Amino acid sequence: MSTVTACFAKSPLEDWIAQRLAVRESSFTRATLEQHQLKALQETIAWTRKRSSFYAQRMSGLPAGFLRSLEDVALLPLTSAADLAENTPGFVCVSQDEISRIVTLQSSGTSGAPKRIFFTAADQELALDFFAHGIAGVASSGDRMLIALPCEREGSVGYQLAKGITRAGVIPIAHGLSVDPAETLAHIEREKATCIIGLPVQMLALSLNDGKAAANAMRRLRSIVLCSDHVPRSLVRTLKERSNAEIFEHYGMTEMGLGGGVDCEAHMGYHLREADLYFEIVDPLTGEVLPDGDLGEVVFTTLNRTGMPLIRYRTGDLARFLPGSCGCGTILKRLERVRGRIDGGVKIGRDGVLDISMLDEALFAVPGLLEFTAAYFPGAPPRLELAVYAPRIASSRFHGTLLNALQSLPLICDAASGGEVELTVIRAPEPFPATGAKRKIEVRETR
Repeated sequence: MSTVTACFAKSPLEDWIAQRLAVRESSFTRATLEQHQLKALQETIAWTRKRSSFYAQRMSGLPAGFLRSLEDVALLPLTSAADLAENTPGFVCVSQDEISRIVTLQSSGTSGAPKRIFFTAADQELALDFFAHGIAGVASSGDRMLIALPCEREGSVGYQLAKGITRAGVIPIAHGLSVDPAETLAHIEREKATCIIGLPVQMLALSLNDGKAAANAMRRLRSIVLCSDHVPRSLVRTLKERSNAEIFEHYGMTEMGLGGGVDCEAHMGYHLREADLYFEIVDPLTGEVLPDGDLGEVVFTTLNRTGMPLIRYRTGDLARFLPGSCGCGTILKRLERVRGRIDGGVKIGRDGVLDISMLDEALFAVPGLLEFTAAYFPGAPPRLELAVYAPRIASSRFHGTLLNALQSLPLICDAASGGEVELTVIRAPEPFPATGAKRKIEVRETR
């Protein structure tokens, strides 16, 4: 990596990882980190070949001790979500007595079998340690963070986050998903919260709420952390305009152990949890490992996890490693903001593919738009239907405003003008239910 003069505080993840590796900060280098990753990968592979029936079978043709460099990781087979859903018992490497948490995730699609992720207490401790140190870049000791994520159940993401940030001296305020923006804003004001973490569209709804109380609550916030879904740049711009907060982004998923990476004050990409996870970008079709700068599918391998290690697990997320150094001067890699899902696109026109991230960028730039859903109906021609919740947009301007925003996308504009897609916009009379699920374009057969 090229070096730059650091203009921002260095990501706290670097010092944390150096401590984990028992290396002094002054001698912590990229080479040192990669040596740790290679050793941890060797141990993970040996463990899974011995304890996981799934991986023992998958790697039966590989010689013992074959992994001699990080480049050899490409020789290992990829693991899919379908593998995990269909062979769950074969992934577990410890006795049931050692499992402290099981998370069930519904696979995408209507017929996909659910995935079950198993964690030991030690596996969960890794995530708590990440939260404790990763939060140092977005909040300080004494800050009061409102957690607008599921908090109700022990082991839920909000519950785990609260435990982790307490170690950093940050005071957690359990709230749950922001179902009612007015209620959430009142909670912020009542608890004197200085930070908040939640879903992007729900944080947007808070910022667009009218009234003095809402304005006071938003001005009180020093930082807003967005997580669990695609983050449109247009949404970030609105949040900056409507609050005094600095906007941070977190990337992670349950299969990673919740935490994956977080950006720093430079906001030049996610810095990754590289002591516990080994990341790659691969070609979605061939599985070939791609160089920094090339767009592909995010793949990760868990390190130091014993309950249910995952080797080269396909996330389905599209992103790339950013070449060069971050403005904060860290040696850690940078993952660009996730652009969408491998399977999240629908065909528009002859050769175009539309995904939810494109719609996000165009529609969240519309003043007063709070949320929307998108449905695609195949046919001749296909139809794209949007249900939009935007109570502030007058009825006389509603359809024109939204259709203009859609046609700002060249892909849709060209297809619509050529009669290759029909566009339908309807007004949603009420807010959409807060589920916490990632947003996507739903494909529906009935018209």
